[in-house]
Amino acid sequence: MNTYSFPDEALAHLLQCAQEVPAVDLLPDAQAAINGFPHDARLRTMQAILHRACGQAEAALDASWKALVLSPKDEIVRQELLFCVSEQMGLAPTDGHDFSLESGERQTAPHIHNIRADHRARYAWAARLLRSHFRDSSRLTGLDAFCGNGYGSRMISNLTGSRVIGIDGSTEAVELAERHYGNHLVAFGQAVFPFELTPGLFDYAVSFESVEHVPDSEALLAQICRSTKGPVFLSVPNERALPHADFSAQFGFHCRHFTSEDICQFMSRLGFPYVLARAGQQVYQVQHQRLTGLLPESQMHLRPLTDNSQFIMLMFSREGGQAGGQTANPALPGALG
Repeated sequence: MNTYSFPDEALAHLLQCAQEVPAVDLLPDAQAAINGFPHDARLRTMQAILHRACGQAEAALDASWKALVLSPKDEIVRQELLFCVSEQMGLAPTDGHDFSLESGERQTAPHIHNIRADHRARYAWAARLLRSHFRDSSRLTGLDAFCGNGYGSRMISNLTGSRVIGIDGSTEAVELAERHYGNHLVAFGQAVFPFELTPGLFDYAVSFESVEHVPDSEALLAQICRSTKGPVFLSVPNERALPHADFSAQFGFHCRHFTSEDICQFMSRLGFPYVLARAGQQVYQVQHQRLTGLLPESQMHLRPLTDNSQFIMLMFSREGGQAGGQTANPALPGALG
């Protein structure tokens, strides 16, 4: 095992050896270099690359986060962190979909307090349940799939102390997210679905107002579920209250809407058969099967889920238990509870 006088010397040695020596054999040298220069983000990033080359995704992610703490704005550090999640980060869309920030599909405000209340309420709900579900939520790493401009990822991190990686198809949204909501605990990457996520990398996953935006919603849910060991939080427009056939012109980016039973059936097939928490939400004024405006923000709070709820919020788990004082129920068709 080598000893080094300077971090540049250690990095140069590791880079040179990486051309010929298997990654697994270089990991002890990388750790020795970090022991000597623990505040060098480049060495920790190199360690992450070696772990990833060995198929050690969680170790690679941990090394990348430590590098990010040391150098929060380093693009190479952030990119390696994102490659731990998916090697399809940064690929350009090919289907002609409008991913521009001003397309009307996303919130665009650069400050959380300017985000519409219904969106903020969903993330606050998830954060509250995470704090009650885990003994120490600050030790968690979460996924925010289809994170938009990143406000929700930052909200959950602020409220739980956890690390969050947000993914969105819009390059412009991710750039705004990095500028205004990214820090040493929150990072963002651009990826267009379909993508493959590293299995079992996250402690929880959030995907709000997302699955209705893709034609193969179960395929998206399958990737989200395979990526997390812990609970999955979802919100979708309710087919019973907002039938897609009647409202599709006003929800131009939606491929379909869902009943609670639809989502529960999908999630049960994907290995998340329990609902730990549920809620409903009203957002729009409706007259004669048309949206006529938004409700006052004071009325956008979460409430008990019913067939008349315009939006459905569900927290799914692989195992039974309790969250927020609610006992888990099997995610089977039936009463909303």
